[in-house]
Amino acid sequence: MNYKSILFFLGIYALLISVFSILNILYSVYFDFVIDLNSYLITFAISLAIGLLFWYLGRFYSKNISLNDQIIFILLGFILMPFLISIPYYFSIYNFSFIDSYFESVSGFTTTGFSIIENVKNIDDPFLLWRSSSQWLGGLFFLIATIGTIGSRQFKIKPAYLVYGGSSGRIFYNNFNFNFTKILIIYFLSTIFIIFLYTLVNIRLLDSFNLAFTIISSGGFIPTNNLSNIINNNLQVFVISLTLLFPIVNFFLIFNIVTRQFVYKNHLEDLHLSILIILLTLLFYFFIIPNEEFANVFFGIVSSISTSGISIFSSSFDLSLFFLLLTIIGGSLISTSSGLKYVRFYILLKISYQEIHKIAKPMNIFNKNLFNSETKITDDDSKIAFLVFISFVISIFILSSILTLDNLNFETAFKLSILTLTNTTTSSLYGLDGLSFVDLSNLTKISLIIFMIFGKIELIAFLFLIKKFIFKE
Repeated sequence: MNYKSILFFLGIYALLISVFSILNILYSVYFDFVIDLNSYLITFAISLAIGLLFWYLGRFYSKNISLNDQIIFILLGFILMPFLISIPYYFSIYNFSFIDSYFESVSGFTTTGFSIIENVKNIDDPFLLWRSSSQWLGGLFFLIATIGTIGSRQFKIKPAYLVYGGSSGRIFYNNFNFNFTKILIIYFLSTIFIIFLYTLVNIRLLDSFNLAFTIISSGGFIPTNNLSNIINNNLQVFVISLTLLFPIVNFFLIFNIVTRQFVYKNHLEDLHLSILIILLTLLFYFFIIPNEEFANVFFGIVSSISTSGISIFSSSFDLSLFFLLLTIIGGSLISTSSGLKYVRFYILLKISYQEIHKIAKPMNIFNKNLFNSETKITDDDSKIAFLVFISFVISIFILSSILTLDNLNFETAFKLSILTLTNTTTSSLYGLDGLSFVDLSNLTKISLIIFMIFGKIELIAFLFLIKKFIFKE
């Protein structure tokens, strides 16, 4: 194992954390929020020192990183980066324990949105900005990991190579440099654009920043106890709903449209997702919950598919299981959304239909193209999609069993398990808006931490490592 190459890439992300700590330091000084200033100074010093040390140790080994090393780098990234992010929580004036601090940071970095903070109104602005920033960093890390490794043709866990932008075909080091620069620019400009849209509809600037960091990463942290405290009219709801499409569609879609590189056949996945959203919104607005505002229905559906989960949904009609199903489906393969991903369901349904049809007409030749495009669905793609689905079901069973030990009823444990594995926050959409995480036992919090990381990386990525290192294959 090339430990030094792994350290090199971890050092880059540690340096990114130091950059965000500088922003919090400047914000705290400029607006005179000096109570927790020391915590950001400590974070800056530690993340900068670790980042420079790791970069220095691995600077001559960065071009020699194997597939196994890449997976370990991603795994360690989701474990170690939250330790740096947790420093301001632990050293803050709010007296968070180490477990609570790490829980909050993992929840942010995996863009889940579970929070041990019960009353957000009591939290100072720099602290809220730090929470939102952790999601933004986690979304960026996830995009790089998906395109560079876990979505590559060699690994095939998230079959991002099947859609446009999923694989550039370079060695990891060149791939990382190319993707990191390109993705960072698109990600940053998209965030700025979302902030601009929010300010146009009269959302307070700081709230716009926090919401933009949340939306672009499909996160669940909001800068208030209730989103309705920020959103006051249907226009604001509709605009936020539109921006929630960013983590649903292909990450490169907007970039291709702006740069006039859009090609219809490269974005059939986005077309399918758009049609699904439109049909579901119309169905629910006209036939199931006609008393709910159209903007709220649209908001609830796109929030669930994006696996963000934030909502102002208030219908007395219980649709929690339906919204949970949408979180399981998720958005595009190349996006910050979690879930199993829409394409996997498409592959499973298409292959299942063909296998059944073969019984009746065994001599027929069947089309195995994805969305009837030029991309072929291989047997490996269908097998891995089925394995991911089975591992997801098993994970729900295991986590639900653990959660019931903490005096949670079965329904709550079941819903919370799905939300954990899809990295979706608890809200009124799922009937869990009153759940208190601070009251959960440390065993439950540790279990949720583990499965939040499982949900982001995929459980079978860990099985892959076990196969490689324990069985020496």
